Amino acid sequence: MTAIKEARYTSPSGSEFVFSYGDVSRQTELKTSVFTYPMRDGATVQHQGRGAMTFPLACIFHGVNCMADATNFENSLAERGTGELQHPIYGTHRVKPTGNIAREDPLVTGTNQSIVTITFTESLDDDEEILNEAAVNAIDENYELFEDSAAEDFAVTIASIESVGEQLAVTAALQAQTQSMIDTIDPLAASDRRAFADWLSSASELKDSIGRLYDRGTGEAGRVESTFVRALNIARLTLRTMKLPSRLGINLSAKIQGYSALTATLINQFRHDPFDFRKTRNAYTSAMLGLTGAVAAIASGAAVSTAHAASSSGASAAAGPATRDEAVETAGRILEMLHNVMAFSDDRIAQNIFVDANSSSYINLKTLVLQSARLIVNASFALPMQRIFTIDRDRQIIELCAELCGTVDCLDEFIMINNFNIDEIELLPMGTKVMHYVQST
Repeated sequence: MTAIKEARYTSPSGSEFVFSYGDVSRQTELKTSVFTYPMRDGATVQHQGRGAMTFPLACIFHGVNCMADATNFENSLAERGTGELQHPIYGTHRVKPTGNIAREDPLVTGTNQSIVTITFTESLDDDEEILNEAAVNAIDENYELFEDSAAEDFAVTIASIESVGEQLAVTAALQAQTQSMIDTIDPLAASDRRAFADWLSSASELKDSIGRLYDRGTGEAGRVESTFVRALNIARLTLRTMKLPSRLGINLSAKIQGYSALTATLINQFRHDPFDFRKTRNAYTSAMLGLTGAVAAIASGAAVSTAHAASSSGASAAAGPATRDEAVETAGRILEMLHNVMAFSDDRIAQNIFVDANSSSYINLKTLVLQSARLIVNASFALPMQRIFTIDRDRQIIELCAELCGTVDCLDEFIMINNFNIDEIELLPMGTKVMHYVQST
């Protein structure tokens, strides 16, 4: 005999409700189709597995607070998202309430008893989260492929320089590029105290490594280090310093703006190279490491932030886009950054009459950015849509918030996103433009 367990429902927000119950049942949909044929007995049945499993339940609340408990339970059923049902007979399932909520308060025949009847339907929302997580892992894997190829492309070219004059010019160009990177990204990195120390350490190690790029001394282990190994280390430190701030839980719009400014600075810095070194492939290689590193960092960071925002809410989603429109705009800006960097690359190659033979980093960068943009757009459908309308009469802010959001719990956020002043909080005059978010279903 199956053991009978306590009946419990955990809402998407984490509220738990324990209740009694009457007779229980479940229904499972079969995904089948039956085909019959004229002049022939019998039928062909196509079976494609099972569909949704439903659990109708009469949830009974007892005691002096039964009506309040039932009301709170009803409110939890209106929450968006996936809850968990611990069924007394059929096990634990991820579910969403479906159909209609029926409420009974038998004041005469059932004192101190309230009954809420609802059907819970098994939900596969967790599969969507798994798909999002798999997409994030794929982004990370593609970033590693780009990182390996970009570092090797850089090291092969930079290590081949033998002229002392060219070595000094490359070192100066790398130092100027690194300082521009640190100055631009520092405000982003400093916003997270725990990660800032790690970022500063990487930046300091990078500057020290650039100063020793063409030294003929020994490394920390006492072995003679080749220029190739030092150049490879510089490339990896550059990409790591670029990447760290893009993965922090800070405002995505600020990150996009910061990395866009960085790419513009690096392109402008190359054009105004005081060493007149811009017509050589070495300077191009140095500039492209910083430019492609910036684009790869923000593309992958934005994709990861958006994926997390699509499966989270509140503070946990603060680093990602708040709305579907913002996510789509983010994807567009990332593609624009890739276009600008590639246009710069094509222009340099055409003007300086040399061939960029190291195409693997370009291919990996393009794959990474396109994959990141695709993930951002796909994840955007789980984000709320922004709506702006003009009210046609004077309105009280509380009742307007309740009408638009279904609750006054989001009143503070409603005031903040609309930047209402004190007078408007008291009474919104006719003609006021009001913005609110419509949650995707």
